[in-house]
Amino acid sequence: MILGAVIIIAAGLRFNLLGAHSLWVDEAASARFATLPWRPFLHTLWSYQGNMALYYVLLRAWMHLGDSEFMVRSLGVLFGVLTIPTIYALGKRLFDRTTGLTAAALLSVHSFHILWSQQARAYSFVLLLLVLATYFLVRAMESNDSSFHWAVFATVAALSVYAHIFAVLVLAAHAISILSPKPYRVSARNLLLTAILFEHLIAPMAIFVLFNLRSSQLNWVPQPSLGEFWGVLQLLTSQGGKVLVVFYLTLCSLAFLSPAGAQRSEKEYWSLRLMALWLILPPVLTLAISPIKPLFDPGFMVLCVPALVMLAARGLTKLTAVPVVRSWAAFAAFVIVMSLSLASNRRPPSYRITLNADWRSAVNYVLQHEQPGDGAVFYVPNVYPYVYYAHRAAETQHRASAAPDVLYPPDVWQPLSREEIENVTSGHRRVWLILHNESFNPNAAFIMESTLRERFGLPDERVFSGEAMPIKVQLYGPIQALQVEDPITNNLITNR
Repeated sequence: MILGAVIIIAAGLRFNLLGAHSLWVDEAASARFATLPWRPFLHTLWSYQGNMALYYVLLRAWMHLGDSEFMVRSLGVLFGVLTIPTIYALGKRLFDRTTGLTAAALLSVHSFHILWSQQARAYSFVLLLLVLATYFLVRAMESNDSSFHWAVFATVAALSVYAHIFAVLVLAAHAISILSPKPYRVSARNLLLTAILFEHLIAPMAIFVLFNLRSSQLNWVPQPSLGEFWGVLQLLTSQGGKVLVVFYLTLCSLAFLSPAGAQRSEKEYWSLRLMALWLILPPVLTLAISPIKPLFDPGFMVLCVPALVMLAARGLTKLTAVPVVRSWAAFAAFVIVMSLSLASNRRPPSYRITLNADWRSAVNYVLQHEQPGDGAVFYVPNVYPYVYYAHRAAETQHRASAAPDVLYPPDVWQPLSREEIENVTSGHRRVWLILHNESFNPNAAFIMESTLRERFGLPDERVFSGEAMPIKVQLYGPIQALQVEDPITNNLITNR
């Protein structure tokens, strides 16, 4: 009954306001990839979108139920809610039922997990698979003579890599735990068969990674800074401020302490070591690689959340065994952590990891003011929300006219230059320029704006800043005949 109540709370928090905000660029990209015809879809996966491939396949099937913001995001919510009973089962297997229930409760209100569960991205899916893989690893360690659990572990672990390549950071913790198995015994035969099965299953992903080592997909990740370290601590501890950071770190430390006279079992020591490795290895490995290729990003560290809540849950359980404080201190600490986590879900995030913007309003504005023959130019790669909302408008509003054609970027991107912008806009009397997050590459935005100004003259501009990141929409028309709306009389005037 307690677990059922926790699952209901988790579902309510994750479904709350699910369709209230526009899809951001990465979410719209997920929806775009999932709705491509099969041949372009497979080509897209193999050429540059192999990461999250399994999620895109599942989203492709899921979107047959609907393509609204709510439906596109609800698949991630489903995975997030399913993780609650799964982490309970893992905690019960690793430690005891109380620890499993406490971990499930902490995860149900964890703002970082809720955030990614509400996104049309693969993060809640990969977390579900990693928790499942860990559960089957424990089952395999406990029953070493059974090859079945080892085969299931290898299969689920491989699936997690197809959900997100960064799953290997957690699987590295699994590998170290298998190689240090005490008190369990791992037969060489089962270990070899598991390694062979896992290697064969991930071979296509390994080939994809080798062919895309120079991919630009992660070029946006900067070198790590001190601000990002604090951001990671905030995110991992549910963005409840310094108090919650202290509480979580204290509870995780208590998990490794034993009350006076009590002796920790070897099984518990192995379980704690596994959780500690899961928590530490993803940031350490990404930081170690960052001098060569920046990979450390606070958003990716959601991979560590299950391990953190498990250690904190174990710390709360250990607190009840301290003779001086007994159950009341553990209950008070639990209430404080839950309350601060719940409160953090009602505040704007203190550290943003998604580029939320009011794409819905921006695209509707373009559609309401378009004319036949208009074209649209986008700051790379923000075309995905435009395509999504233009398609939605055609479906829901039964629009007779199509949205302005996307002139740049083309399907096969060309290097951004003045010549390229001039070529793609030639033959169009009016061009819409949509800029979003242009501070990432201000030179590209300058080339686009200056080239269009030279040909069309000064634009009519509208800024949509209703959500976190503003969107700038500029309409460029003929120099002698660009009509704009007079703000006083509301009549159309000609900008000369």
